[in-house]
Amino acid sequence: MEKLVDLIREALQLPDAKIENIQTTGGMTNLNYLVTIDSTNFIVRIPGNGTEEFIDRRIEKENLEYASSLGINPALRYFNLENGLKITKKIVNASTLTPEIASEEKMLIKVADVFRTVHNSNRKMSNRFELFEMMANFEKLALEAGAELFNGFDEVKSEVISLQAYFNNQNIVETPCHIDPACSNFIMSDEEDKVYLIDWEYSGMFDPMWDIAAHALGAKLSETEEAFFVRQYFQREATVSEKERMLLHKIFQDYLWSLWTLFKEEIGDDFGSYGKNCFERAKKNIDVFNQAK
Repeated sequence: MEKLVDLIREALQLPDAKIENIQTTGGMTNLNYLVTIDSTNFIVRIPGNGTEEFIDRRIEKENLEYASSLGINPALRYFNLENGLKITKKIVNASTLTPEIASEEKMLIKVADVFRTVHNSNRKMSNRFELFEMMANFEKLALEAGAELFNGFDEVKSEVISLQAYFNNQNIVETPCHIDPACSNFIMSDEEDKVYLIDWEYSGMFDPMWDIAAHALGAKLSETEEAFFVRQYFQREATVSEKERMLLHKIFQDYLWSLWTLFKEEIGDDFGSYGKNCFERAKKNIDVFNQAK
């Protein structure tokens, strides 16, 4: 931990800072620590293995500041554009969202409100989330690292390419999107009765249905819970087209993150059965989509 202490002191230009109570916190892409600096609690993010291959830190910082301006991301204390070190003030009396809490109606309403705030913002992000380029990049990185692709990968890839062509023909108004709204990226503040959305590494302009689908998957919502969540988001019933796009994005997400997992695990991380489960769920949802057409 001495190296981490030195990094913090250098970053904040506080050579005599009292740094204590260092604890690891959640996160899949990066290493995150809860740290007390001169009696104030902060979250320190150390970028994970290989993130320099697919994260643009300049864009991330822009979008973090965008989210902070909307009041849904904690105030940024320090951000290093070169190495991705990030320090934010910890939200008082806060806890991370879990799938169990995420499925409660009051929380589904709060999360839907957060997404509406992001998606309905009049301000655009300067970048676009390039989904299909990222898919190709993760496959390339995984293969270069020596990963063995999942059984049936070629068939699933072919289906995804076909679905990509179908998706590209849709008339979509893109909005600012978070892209990775896993439960671990939602922070609940009991003191403020508010929900924050953190970690904007993958964010950019894209189809807002991506975020809705991603949260439904990450929170493991049942069909009933997801239907309630979607109604809260739209303040109406979703159209056939919107439902279709959500299903498409579930397929794209599981395919994308399965490749991400292969790459990350090949360079030293371990996510258990996560990548395989994503891949198998993508296959099932491809069948569901094709049967509905």
